[in-house]
Amino acid sequence: MTEKRFTDSWLFKALCASLLLFLIIACLIYFKDLLKPFALGILLWYLIKAFNGLIEKVKFKGKPLNLWVRRSLALLIILGIVQGSVAIFVSNMKQIINNYSSYESDFNLLVAQTGDSLGITNVTDWLKQRTGELDIRGFLKNILTSATTLVGNLFLILIYAIFLSLEENSFTKKLSLIFNKSGQVENVNRLMNQIYHFTNKYIAVKAFVSLLTAALSYVVLIIVGVDFAFLWSLLIFALNFIPYIGSIIATLLPAAFSILQFGSLWPALWVFVSIIVIQNIIGNYIEPKVLGKSLNISPLVVIITLAFWGYVWDLLGLLLAVPITSIILITLAQFPATEGIAILMTENGDIENLQKKG
Repeated sequence: MTEKRFTDSWLFKALCASLLLFLIIACLIYFKDLLKPFALGILLWYLIKAFNGLIEKVKFKGKPLNLWVRRSLALLIILGIVQGSVAIFVSNMKQIINNYSSYESDFNLLVAQTGDSLGITNVTDWLKQRTGELDIRGFLKNILTSATTLVGNLFLILIYAIFLSLEENSFTKKLSLIFNKSGQVENVNRLMNQIYHFTNKYIAVKAFVSLLTAALSYVVLIIVGVDFAFLWSLLIFALNFIPYIGSIIATLLPAAFSILQFGSLWPALWVFVSIIVIQNIIGNYIEPKVLGKSLNISPLVVIITLAFWGYVWDLLGLLLAVPITSIILITLAQFPATEGIAILMTENGDIENLQKKG
């Protein structure tokens, strides 16, 4: 009887897997400034593919437009939306920073009046000390700097997206050369199709419900008379992609600003309650019916991945946490050796929907 080698033992494989995981995490953190534009390039390429499918329905002389014409139009539309949104965001943030002293004085007056009515003294001095420690103006400037950096990286992101589009056509051929054994090419193609199907549906549905939430919130903000209504709606749209905590932050931001603007709690209460109602109706009734069971990720796993990717890649990590986790889940569900991990990552243990042939 031959003795089993250590390299064939489960302990050795576990050590190798742990070392590989450690190296991947270290690279994600150390090279994040290099990888984040590339990740955004992949996202832009993905959006181009999605828009390409919509533009393909447009006929010219009874025929669909040329593939590269469709991709170019999709790219111009996406860049126009991003550039316009960032420009409005930067402009509004500058106005808020410039008028911050006025908002702060109105807020301090509200606090002083509230303290006097409750018989509490020195509330304003205490609040000034605490807000000075928070450095809200500095926080707003950091957000503005991040948005400006995004615009600066836009050209690099565009280059990545273009080269990914150029590489797309030859990628399938390369896969067939690598996995040339019987059945392997079909399995790899099926896996890629599964990943594309689930992530495409998630992004499309999430974009639809986020846009609906932002539009209804914009109407509420206009009715109440909150300044920079488009800015808050834009933030609601973006933050709605972050599960759980995103919708909470998106609700608190315009409500908190309403206190600064009006120097009163009632407008903030109207804004807070209205947006909460909108978030709950869309999140609990409309989104599940449209999205269905295509993503079956455990809430605990979502929270853990949000914490991890938020630590590694900041806000971008929070936005990409769920799509990345869904890709990992779909991949693990395809192989018998990792099915157990995939089951643990799901909400109800059902991975058949992730393994369906197609």
